[in-house]
Amino acid sequence: MSEIRRLTDDELLPFARIVLDAYPSIEISSVEELAQNLKRSLADDPKTSIYGLFRAGRLLGGMRFLDFTMKLLSIKNLVGGVGLIAVDLLHKKEHVAKELVDYFLQHYRERGAVMTTLYPFRPDFYRNMGFGYGTKMNRYRLKPASLPRGSSKSHVRMLNQEDQTALLECYHRLLERTHGLMERSEIWANRVFNAPGYRVIGVKQDGRITAYMIFNFKQGKTFLDNDIEVSEFGYETSDALSELLTFLHSQADQINEIVIDTQDEFFHHIPLDPRNGTRNILPSVYHETNAAGVGLMYRVIDTAGIFRALAEHNFNNQNCTLTISIRDSFLPANEGDITVTFTDGKARLLPGAAADAVIQLDVADFSSLIMGAIDFAALYRYGQATLSNPDMLFVINTLFHTDQKPICMTRF
Repeated sequence: MSEIRRLTDDELLPFARIVLDAYPSIEISSVEELAQNLKRSLADDPKTSIYGLFRAGRLLGGMRFLDFTMKLLSIKNLVGGVGLIAVDLLHKKEHVAKELVDYFLQHYRERGAVMTTLYPFRPDFYRNMGFGYGTKMNRYRLKPASLPRGSSKSHVRMLNQEDQTALLECYHRLLERTHGLMERSEIWANRVFNAPGYRVIGVKQDGRITAYMIFNFKQGKTFLDNDIEVSEFGYETSDALSELLTFLHSQADQINEIVIDTQDEFFHHIPLDPRNGTRNILPSVYHETNAAGVGLMYRVIDTAGIFRALAEHNFNNQNCTLTISIRDSFLPANEGDITVTFTDGKARLLPGAAADAVIQLDVADFSSLIMGAIDFAALYRYGQATLSNPDMLFVINTLFHTDQKPICMTRF
């Protein structure tokens, strides 16, 4: 019989040992250092907590919970995040991870959350638990000179800790208009400026930051061979973006490549030459531009609740009554049918109403759909969703379509 509960400070050391065995590539000098880091992070951030699974009084695994406030479409909502899921090496394949994830989902459902999220150590493992894929991350490797040179970079400044508040204000202005972003605190801004080897530049005018970029240098074969690796950037206007790109363009004399990680699916339209230097050609003549990967995954834990939470969201002005039939074997309380009436885009639960159409799909695919990571037409085309009335395909596809796939720059 398993017991899952919040860990005390004294139990962080054995948990840290399990974590380092599960993730041996973590760059940290000792179990004791990791335990102290965990203890410090819990003290600094009241929105995080660590839970452990015990059997016969022995800690066999654990996880870290994170309370996020996410911009879900046009509405801010509590979203449960989980990280550092780790299982004792001697107790793999004993359903420890399954019980941990099940507890995580139940925990946030009981707290009224409708969505959860995580970074998967194996995407297929979590897809089987009902998590759907979010937006892909794209890694570009570009020559500085291939980035556009604008008319000015006169407002680009090297930022420091005195700019913490202005940086955070810039990020939260972006959040207000960006589906998927998580709220951040001064803790994040402080960490940004204290991360070894990282620089932060910003477009700053009259004390206001309108764009920022976080990057570090990566040395190549010699001290004269260096790349710039951009881990995060955000901008409020095209002029501010132009100044950041002009700054990168101006590094051409000493920097070999600019490495940029971005979830922007249209980013390849910015550089003059978007090729990544491999010179690989895909049939028939498609030049390789970037590496890409799936990462952050989302899971709806209350299908009816998510429409209540999004009562003020406009689902693209559509008018219809839709029955949504969800398969959710991992979280049976979330399985079943709901009927939603959309009037001028506003959703209202209406049990027993006559539906214009019935759609049926797995909760993992529904999670990706409601997040706008995939269109309904694609799920229908792939056979991953069924539709009782094909004449309603355009309406339903429009209903769930988003102009922007979810963007998340928070690592956890």
